[in-house]
Amino acid sequence: MLNPLKRVVHRALRAMGYSLVRNPTLHHSSEVGMSDRPTVGLGQTSMVDFGDAAYSGQPSGADGRFAEVDAMLSRITPWSGYVREGYVVDFLGILTDGKFLWNKTGPFGGRNVTTELPTVASYGEAYFEIADWLYSARDASDRYVAISLGAAFGAQLVGAWKALQAINPMPAHLVAVEPVPKNCESARQHMADNGIDPEEHSIICAGLGADNEPMLFPVGAPGTGVTSAIGINSAESRQVYADLIARSGESERVLRNIFRHNSTGFTQQLGHGYSGDIKFVSALTLRDVLSPFDRVDLLEVDIQRSEYDVIAPALDAVKRKVRRVHIGTHGRDIHAALRELFLRAGWEIVFDYRPDSQHVTERGTMALLDGILSARNPSV
Repeated sequence: MLNPLKRVVHRALRAMGYSLVRNPTLHHSSEVGMSDRPTVGLGQTSMVDFGDAAYSGQPSGADGRFAEVDAMLSRITPWSGYVREGYVVDFLGILTDGKFLWNKTGPFGGRNVTTELPTVASYGEAYFEIADWLYSARDASDRYVAISLGAAFGAQLVGAWKALQAINPMPAHLVAVEPVPKNCESARQHMADNGIDPEEHSIICAGLGADNEPMLFPVGAPGTGVTSAIGINSAESRQVYADLIARSGESERVLRNIFRHNSTGFTQQLGHGYSGDIKFVSALTLRDVLSPFDRVDLLEVDIQRSEYDVIAPALDAVKRKVRRVHIGTHGRDIHAALRELFLRAGWEIVFDYRPDSQHVTERGTMALLDGILSARNPSV
């Protein structure tokens, strides 16, 4: 039975959305000594309130964009045909395994399907992702490069590749950066299901941060997009966990987990019935990801409130190399800060719809949870 102090600590952890779990059933690995290091997690700005004074309240530069997107879509004949069992298909002919669609139920496939071109009404937020696939494909030359940060099962990359083949075929290189191993496996399958050899592209199983220090991340809930380092990896959060563990009498077990399994032995409740094991994962900076490329046609970002922390320190490299960004923003403060960041760097805002809001567009009204920030770099 837990003593009174342990009960207090466990109640505090549960209130924060965490619970202690038993040691993971993994094989023993060699222990490696650690030298003293500076405090980590200081690169995160997750506790900063950026405010949203820079946001005008209206999408910037949207006038006429819908006509441009329609013109590109008009070059595509919507896919039709037989969909094999267990899959769904879209207008580009992208096959998606039903197992990857955590928020939808079957039955999937096993019938003939006729698709239609996307609209804001039928696709919502995804319409603007498709728009940037098409813009980036239209403007590409010689060799197309697309990078997805927080790639999940690779839907954005496969979509961009399919758009390229539909309107401007050329050799391409796709880069997925994703910290959940199961998602990396799914990205390989999703590419292969759609005629893309994953061995010819880059699937990097790592987190993204302001530096290369290993980061704490809730590994789990594959395909859901609900995992995030925010609230776990910051210096403040690490100190809270360290203090709670020290008082709980669990220090020995947690230390053993860390040395043997890179895991703290905690889980985080992520919502929708999902949880993630709080583990140490390798970390890359955006500068690292961009370094092999002279030009990137599309940088797609969906990293759950880490957007500013990852993009801002590498903005000079982004400006030198990236033609177009599409960012799913999380929080009005982050959205406003990123918008201001790109405007000051001379970028053109293409689509600008802040999160947790309802918007009236030329094509109707839409309600957003994640925001949409799309920008073009005129200097690349």
